Amino acid sequence: MSDLLVLTLRDLWHFIKKPIELTQDRTTLKVKIGTCLALFIIQIPPLLVLSTLLVGLEVLELWEDDMHRLQKIFKEMKPELIFFFAVVIAPLFEELMFRLILKFRSNFLILWPLQLLILLQRDNKINLLKTIRNFWDKFYGWIFYLITIAFGLIHILNFEPSLNIYLLAPVLVAPQILIGINLGYLRIRFGLIWSILFHAFYNGILMSIALMTGEI
Repeated sequence: MSDLLVLTLRDLWHFIKKPIELTQDRTTLKVKIGTCLALFIIQIPPLLVLSTLLVGLEVLELWEDDMHRLQKIFKEMKPELIFFFAVVIAPLFEELMFRLILKFRSNFLILWPLQLLILLQRDNKINLLKTIRNFWDKFYGWIFYLITIAFGLIHILNFEPSLNIYLLAPVLVAPQILIGINLGYLRIRFGLIWSILFHAFYNGILMSIALMTGEI
């Protein structure tokens, strides 16, 4: 496991420095599961740092738990319903929305308008597709991080709207941006099903801890 952890960290770091649309890895199920577990371990230290930072903000009275809108909603829901929402609905919806489009051939935001343009300009079909694909490959790093940041920022809706929340947004959504990078890496390397499964596993762990500690 330690060797796989090192390999995953090294491969992830190379991907973070220069995201590219990889050919889907056809490795064994054991390696895929091991990589997911390695990613989970890798992200624990930065998440602990961010949690400590939030505690510091709470001490400074810049942040309070009751600013979290979802916590209030979850307290009115049954535990099994919370789990279903967090472990099934949220991962499925968010991965389809934010990770499906990380592959050019699955990017409905590009391909649907492209199909319309092709219908209007049949003679330029090949040139148009080639131009868009070249742009995609050239700026893929920017595209990847813009989508990842958008995934993080949408989670600001989990909080009660206020000036303080908006000012603290970079810190509050940093965990989602972090997990978004790992989910994007898994989606590109192994396929969408693996980012969905990892997302569900991650949310399941968080919800289990929150329920056991009485946070929700």
